[in-house]
Amino acid sequence: MKELYLVLKASPEAYRTLEELKSEGFNATVLSAESLRHAVDYYPEEHHFFTLRHLEREEMAESIVVLFLLSDERVELAKATIRSYTNGFRDIKGCMYSRSIDDYEGSIA
Repeated sequence: MKELYLVLKASPEAYRTLEELKSEGFNATVLSAESLRHAVDYYPEEHHFFTLRHLEREEMAESIVVLFLLSDERVELAKATIRSYTNGFRDIKGCMYSRSIDDYEGSIA
């Protein structure tokens, strides 16, 4: 069992990449994120990571963080799909990494 973390700069193309992963049978936890620099430097008066301003202005998240729990074989397939749709992270900025999970219990995988 492995965990695969994927971070993509939010864009329509990034969301299409997620749609493609879903269509290939992958499931994951998806979080909207904002860089620490953006959260602190651009809005120093706001010390919350999500405010009503975000709702009022319908702002898109700066980044998308995706957490997959996958078998070793599925991790390699997910990585290949991500590389393909991001063009090796040249067309869609981001990164990914995976780690082995030595001790896992649960019904999600």
